[in-house]
Amino acid sequence: MFAGAAALILSSLRSGKIVSGESIASELGVSRAYIHKVVDRLRKWGIPIVAEPGLGYYMPLEDDIAKTVELLNLVGVEASVTYTEKCVKSSQDIAKELAAAGAGSWTTVVCDEMVTGRGRLGRAWYAPRGGLWFTVIVRPEFTGSLHLLSLAAGVSVAESLIALLGVDARVKWPNDVLVDDKKVCGILVEGEAEADRIRLLYLGVGINANNELPLVVRETATTLRNLVGNEVPRATLLAVILSRLKTYYGHLSTAKVDKVIDSWKKLSATIGKTVRVVTLGGKEVVGHAIAVDRLGRLVVETSGTRYHIEAGDVYHLKH
Repeated sequence: MFAGAAALILSSLRSGKIVSGESIASELGVSRAYIHKVVDRLRKWGIPIVAEPGLGYYMPLEDDIAKTVELLNLVGVEASVTYTEKCVKSSQDIAKELAAAGAGSWTTVVCDEMVTGRGRLGRAWYAPRGGLWFTVIVRPEFTGSLHLLSLAAGVSVAESLIALLGVDARVKWPNDVLVDDKKVCGILVEGEAEADRIRLLYLGVGINANNELPLVVRETATTLRNLVGNEVPRATLLAVILSRLKTYYGHLSTAKVDKVIDSWKKLSATIGKTVRVVTLGGKEVVGHAIAVDRLGRLVVETSGTRYHIEAGDVYHLKH
């Protein structure tokens, strides 16, 4: 019953209009008190919902990044958000400068546009106005499960897109989010270490939200605006992603690795596919993607041999 009630409430809230708790309770044949409990659980999950006494509930659909902290307050999550319209450096590099100056954990750098965006392996990242380009500074107090942070971030983005926009988002190993087999998000994790521990992590996320895409990538990528037919509320989306990310970070900090791995598997676009993997060393493996192990490695089986791949580029092959 909870899943059905939550789905109906979320579907109604996506309009941004006030939804009557009484009408939803009547439709489901449950009490108003039960609907209140469902709304409260959705808030704890990360959905910013406002209650209007005597009227019902609504979800603020905000595009103004300056309102992100206000939205986070609705779900009880603390973070600091800095916003720049046009970043001449990547959000990763800006975050590193802020961290060097003492910025705390969960400081989030958001750029409306990046002149020199950077993706995995030093590749250029096209980051025009209208996208959601941000980096989260993390000062980890543990080390054991940090290798799974990239997977946790992918799940956080995918779950947020499903809940907020109703799209069928999926995660592609190691760090992409797809909708309809087209890329909508890429993730980049960089770190700074000292002695035997990681001192700082920079979790970069780039989402094609309301931006235009160059013709050269339209076969393999898309934008959220194209998918849903209207501008998406970037501040609300950012707030939900940060909330989900904090939840999964909490799991990692308490060694609940399976919660991250299991969530990733449920949303995986890679498991079960025939793939071609090109490792960082240039080795090529073609086979069946059968699992992701507890270290976050992709397990590919070919001719009876299993390869546990730590890093590389994955291509889903057509059958």
